[in-house]
Amino acid sequence: MVNAQTPPKVEPLADALEDTKQATESVKEAAEDLAVIHAVLNSELPAEVRQGDAGAAVDQTKSVEKQLGESAELLDQAKDKLEREIKKRKASAKRRKSK
Repeated sequence: MVNAQTPPKVEPLADALEDTKQATESVKEAAEDLAVIHAVLNSELPAEVRQGDAGAAVDQTKSVEKQLGESAELLDQAKDKLEREIKKRKASAKRRKSK
């Protein structure tokens, strides 16, 4: 528990920030890879092959790529929040030290 005299810890947030950055990049790369896969399947498979389950699978790649993109955006937002909180806590700790 953090009280008025105990500076909030930054290290766990810094670790979470690093994990978030890595996860964001991984999700972005997966979304980009899936977008390429979708484009290739959509353009290279003959129309008669894109029927039934195969067509549904091609369509699903686009949906999953969109979900991954949205997840990457959420991770970016979380990363920004963590960065702001770390800066806030460092500034608070610095003010406490100067008193």
